[in-house]
Amino acid sequence: MRGMQSRGNYPLQGFVEADETTVGGQEEWIRGRKNIDKKLLVLAIEYSGKGISRMYGKVISHASTKGVGVFMKACIDKESKVKTDEWVGYKPLKGHFANLVQVPSDKKGENFPQMHRVIMDFKGWLKGMYHSVKHLQAYIDEYSYRFNRSAMKEGIFENLLKRMVLAEPCPYKLIRN
Repeated sequence: MRGMQSRGNYPLQGFVEADETTVGGQEEWIRGRKNIDKKLLVLAIEYSGKGISRMYGKVISHASTKGVGVFMKACIDKESKVKTDEWVGYKPLKGHFANLVQVPSDKKGENFPQMHRVIMDFKGWLKGMYHSVKHLQAYIDEYSYRFNRSAMKEGIFENLLKRMVLAEPCPYKLIRN
């Protein structure tokens, strides 16, 4: 799985959407970010002329400008036009991203249809493949790797083998953390 981890050499550019979501267990009567059994992650997608071309994601420990900001600054080019919802944690990032636009997020996801499609696809893939969020960052790395290379069907396996050979060894103890 280490071979599928992004090296951060190619930040998302152009038109980018970013949003945070939760994945994992449900507690009765507790919704959203307050649920302690859920894992919080932030995703960003890049648009090209044909739709979504690339995406990255990261598990974050808490919903704050710091948690989201570290990911966005590392994965999104600062000249990109970034679209987010109106969550207050994105406001301070306007200093870094000159073209950050915040739009209202409605309950049906009409303002972010592609982003919500990616989120639902990831959650469905996660349930179908792994049934758990124990190693969520490794799973989002794998999903991003597959998503970002979905157009290069013939070379994806060879590319993965090359990356695995060149990657540093990763003992199980590091994967768990």
